[in-house]
Amino acid sequence: MCKVRWSLALLVGLVAACSAPGAAIAPSDTPQLIRAGLNFRPIATVATTLVEPLELRGLVATPISVVRSDAGEQRIRQLLVGAGGIEALRVESALDGSLRLIAKSGVPFEGGGLTPSVAAARALRHLLRVGLEIPVGGPSVRAAAGRTLVTWTRQVRGVPVPNDGTRVVLNGAGALVGISIEESPLAAPPARIVPGEGAVRAATGLLPSGTSVDESPVLAWVAPTEEGDELTIGRVLRRLAWCVRGEFRDGTEFEMQLDAGSLALLGWDGAP
Repeated sequence: MCKVRWSLALLVGLVAACSAPGAAIAPSDTPQLIRAGLNFRPIATVATTLVEPLELRGLVATPISVVRSDAGEQRIRQLLVGAGGIEALRVESALDGSLRLIAKSGVPFEGGGLTPSVAAARALRHLLRVGLEIPVGGPSVRAAAGRTLVTWTRQVRGVPVPNDGTRVVLNGAGALVGISIEESPLAAPPARIVPGEGAVRAATGLLPSGTSVDESPVLAWVAPTEEGDELTIGRVLRRLAWCVRGEFRDGTEFEMQLDAGSLALLGWDGAP
């Protein structure tokens, strides 16, 4: 893939990145990085797809590092930087080589007023350009901070995995700003799922009198909050759960998560 469009500085940077990992990699991470390095996509390959040849001039690759995402996943991070060390392109991959993040810097805030259908079509085109799998189902489209966010929520066995999925960020003209993919580890589903009404009865038995409970719970893959704190919760297996919503007597809204098989309490959201 390395053609004359690549500057000598960029090639030197890429060789340095692949042959001399930076100090951010702990000794215990090195074997994993070597194994993952057989599969993860080099930033050079991504850059040739997304960055114009003239924009590549003067860019260099920094040493590869191993980082953790906000959800606790260990990732291989690659960066291309320009003058003064300003980041131009970031690529993160899981240790199995799966692409998790592409982030371009300096994408202008152009107008254009993309319709949801056009934004979704542009997002799909960008996913195809970098060779990513097309998500299942229809995306949600919304505007935020001058960008357009096209999001496909991950579903497993027809049940959503909150905060997981594929998100494509566009500017007003449809140019790519970034792509992020989240896939949390999941526990095996229970052999038998208790009906929703059973979850409502179990939740009601745990709540104080005067609490109103929504009679229509929903299934979701959730991270048990009873098993860890904020530092470890991203690394536990998500479990299939009934999410029961309601309102306490004082008007405080809540959501209770109960294991879909055993109805064991997995966590609260909004409880006093």
